Amino acid sequence: MKNVMIIDGGGRGNAIAHAFSKSEKVNQVYVTPGNAGVHEYGGENVPLQKETRKERIQKIIKKAKELNIDLAVPGPEGWISAGIVDEFRKETDIPIVGPTQDAAFLETSKCDTKEYLDSIGVPIPQYENFDDPDEARDWAEQFYKDNPNKNLVPKADGIAAGKGAFVCGSLEESLAAIDKISSEEFNEKYDGAGRRIEMEERLDGVETSFFAITDGESIKPFGTAKDYKRRYSDPDHSFIDKYFNDINPNTGGMGAYSPEEVGEELTEKIMEQIARPTVNNLDENYQGILHFVLMVMEEDGEKQSYVLEINVRDGDPEAQARLPRLESDIYDIYSSVVDKELEKTSIDWETEYCVGVCVISGRPWEDGKPVEGYAGYPGEYYSKQPIFLRGKKNQRVGDEGIGDYIDGIVYHNGTDLHQGYVRSRGGRVLTFVNKGDNLEETREKAYSDIKGETGGVYFSYMDFREDVGE
Repeated sequence: MKNVMIIDGGGRGNAIAHAFSKSEKVNQVYVTPGNAGVHEYGGENVPLQKETRKERIQKIIKKAKELNIDLAVPGPEGWISAGIVDEFRKETDIPIVGPTQDAAFLETSKCDTKEYLDSIGVPIPQYENFDDPDEARDWAEQFYKDNPNKNLVPKADGIAAGKGAFVCGSLEESLAAIDKISSEEFNEKYDGAGRRIEMEERLDGVETSFFAITDGESIKPFGTAKDYKRRYSDPDHSFIDKYFNDINPNTGGMGAYSPEEVGEELTEKIMEQIARPTVNNLDENYQGILHFVLMVMEEDGEKQSYVLEINVRDGDPEAQARLPRLESDIYDIYSSVVDKELEKTSIDWETEYCVGVCVISGRPWEDGKPVEGYAGYPGEYYSKQPIFLRGKKNQRVGDEGIGDYIDGIVYHNGTDLHQGYVRSRGGRVLTFVNKGDNLEETREKAYSDIKGETGGVYFSYMDFREDVGE
């Protein structure tokens, strides 16, 4: 029996830990830094102190040795870009599934990624990269003059917690987005992510999350999902104008469903035109997951996919909506990546749909008025809010968790335990997940678990999108 360590503190980490806990080959799943939801699936938290990323990587490696870990899986891009895979391989014999720090450029630099994909002939939108925001503004103005019926998506080059891309509908919105990305406030918050800017043509089609997994030699599809990135389904424009320059802001993800119907023919086309060339042309030997964010469009009667961006790890919330459907043993899959035997390993999925809805720390109100300066996630929000169970006469959630009081699954995104009770500790707080035979039935079950009279939870200023899975 094997011990597995998941390096993640959010809902994706909960979902990955839950998948490993189902394996007959796994003895114990440890999650670091974890959160208040890990124990609901038999996992064990390994807390981390607030130190530099480098210091924490050394603490994680030390703990992995002490716990006799047989397999390590980093979740967020931050750990990968900080070199945790490189350090594990340098200092231990513990297998770890993920790309090296150098290969992580596919996520850490949108500018470099677009240049790389362009150079190897992978389909991408029209784009230009800029070091100078004034040049980006000039280019945007010329673009709109030349293309009055098209729009742009300005993007911060670096990692910005899913909040660095702005889907614009006019020149004015594009210029406001450039101002936001290049602002000192944005770059202080996201460690200089907006010092370079990628300007990209906005494509109209169906945005799809397509996952692949590779051992560096073979590469296979690893599921699909539809992510809901925008914060609002029906925004109050006076409000978002005040806090978000009248652009419905992107988030890390407000929910997702799986599968997104792609079909065998398009799947093979994506693998042939996008996934295989991306891996095969890298200088680095890539092992792990590739998350392709695609725009699928109809062209001359056929479907064509364009790469909007790439992530070098599983998605959040896509992992929560995909992995509960995984029929194959996840330990076998990840072990085959380490052993370079992925070609011999089958990856099978349940036919059911799965819907995950995120509840977040929303806009706070006091005395019937909104609190000035707090827009709610993805802007400023209140944290440390106690979480209550509706179906238990508003009982506070303790260390027994939430899972016993709902029909589906709950993964914790941003929670902790304080004096024996669960409280919010982030912008995205919980993801409620359900499975079902059709999409409508499944989404209804997910929303019932959030706000139903028999189940349901609430905390102060809780909010969520009402249209996930529609």
